Amino acid sequence: MPVTDGPATNDDRTCAWDEARDRAASFRRELDPVVATPEEAVGGVLADPLLALSDIPAYDTSLVEGWAIAGPGPWRIRTASRRDLFAGLEYHESTTHQLLRDGQATPVTAGEALGSGVTGVVAASRCIVEGELLKVRDSDRNHSRIEPGSGVRPRGSDAAYGTELLPAGDRVTPAVAALAATAGHDHLSIIPMPTVGLIRIGSEVLQTGIPRSGMTRDAVSPALPGWIAGIGARCQPARWVTEGDAELIDVIDDLISDVVITAGPASGGAVRRVLAGMKADILVDGVACKPGGSMLLAQLQDGRPLIHCGEVPADAVATILTLLAPIIAALTRSPDPIRRSRMADTVFGDRQATTLVPVRHVGDRGQDVAIISPGGPGGLFALSRADGIAVVPPGGIRRNEPAYVLPMS
Repeated sequence: MPVTDGPATNDDRTCAWDEARDRAASFRRELDPVVATPEEAVGGVLADPLLALSDIPAYDTSLVEGWAIAGPGPWRIRTASRRDLFAGLEYHESTTHQLLRDGQATPVTAGEALGSGVTGVVAASRCIVEGELLKVRDSDRNHSRIEPGSGVRPRGSDAAYGTELLPAGDRVTPAVAALAATAGHDHLSIIPMPTVGLIRIGSEVLQTGIPRSGMTRDAVSPALPGWIAGIGARCQPARWVTEGDAELIDVIDDLISDVVITAGPASGGAVRRVLAGMKADILVDGVACKPGGSMLLAQLQDGRPLIHCGEVPADAVATILTLLAPIIAALTRSPDPIRRSRMADTVFGDRQATTLVPVRHVGDRGQDVAIISPGGPGGLFALSRADGIAVVPPGGIRRNEPAYVLPMS
């Protein structure tokens, strides 16, 4: 028997938007930490604070391009014959060479390592070379005196060994992976990105090709992986179910994922029938919000959350940001991504329901959000230009009042 939808959700079981989000946030299942290389860790969350395993930088370096000097001048220029014997030239920590003796100088580039004996670095623009001698160009100063440490970036000036660079709970971005490598880490303990199994229900939409009479393209499946990635999870390829409730049960049981999402007919009748048969615990059955009022959250017998998000992109993104985002935060022990901004416009909301509207951050500091006028099929033109979804409480919100904003990336 084909999958068919059932009756709409019971209004008596519909909860307020903030209550639905609280129920999702109270989902206290957590993922176990894993060990990964810095490049493998990108996208995960730090399970432990990121500590410096060495001084950063690990050696003195030159702040400018010019001359490394030792002691007072003028300095006799020493030409490098073996690069590992001089300041800034392949210096190794185990060397015992006095790389420069008092009264000597050697050229260095900005960022180059400095060996022992160097007391300062003089910018090339300040120096003059007279034969084999180096002198300071400034005639108003003592040619032979440079303040010790001038032009040098000392070892450990950014962070000393053992310094906490980032706290546990921070997401591992490419820059964090680079910082971890700079700090000496070969492996990191992370909470991995949760996996989301996506099930697309129904046969009334096209997976490919040009929309035609009575058949529209599936617009939810292409959007969900990106929206899910934006809240720190990884979406598996969509599994299609068209043959009935038994097939849906088999696919749910077959999915190896941390969360299950079903997308399909708005009222989710097939999903509710299946959940009843699987003896799942329904936590949210309808939310007083527009769009996404028919969203559903249940806990399966194996402990995984299952979310139903409808088949319209506006409903889907509302569900992802309302229910999935706090669940991902709980799974990864991360803070809730919701933020407060200031409304640049007055919005007249519904009298009884929360309204979720696409917005874009504006202003010099990006602290305000402006409503994007709806347009196109299902508000997709507005969603395509939005960087967040503003939460407008029942009754609306006035200009310059604070508002909660759910980031879309």
